[in-house]
Amino acid sequence: MNKAKQRQIILKEMKNIYYKNIANRYDWMGYLITEDNKPSYHHITKREELIKDNKSIEATVENGAYLGKRSHELLHQIELIDHDLYVCWNDLFKAISNMRIYPIEDVWETIYKMREITEKTISEYKINKNRTK
Repeated sequence: MNKAKQRQIILKEMKNIYYKNIANRYDWMGYLITEDNKPSYHHITKREELIKDNKSIEATVENGAYLGKRSHELLHQIELIDHDLYVCWNDLFKAISNMRIYPIEDVWETIYKMREITEKTISEYKINKNRTK
């Protein structure tokens, strides 16, 4: 089975675990899943680390974060700008994954605070980058 098909199967399984009977699905960075912001699979532990630790690189529910396309792009931007914040996101994703239920209110509060920090960090980075041009 190809990787894209495998990830779609995992995303469907994650939807059934985390979003059963939930009408509006918000991804794990707090953005609404829509036709323009389709769900995508994010490896919490990177493939390179899995290979280094001699573990399978196959997509799994346990190593996956349920992100929309927009969130996935923001996450990879923040990885380059503020690696510590990127690590915090992945730690939060691990916690959500381990719960195996729709995130509780405290988790959503953390998600929205981290999202605000992430958006501000990216915005400030872009402003500073434009100033140096």
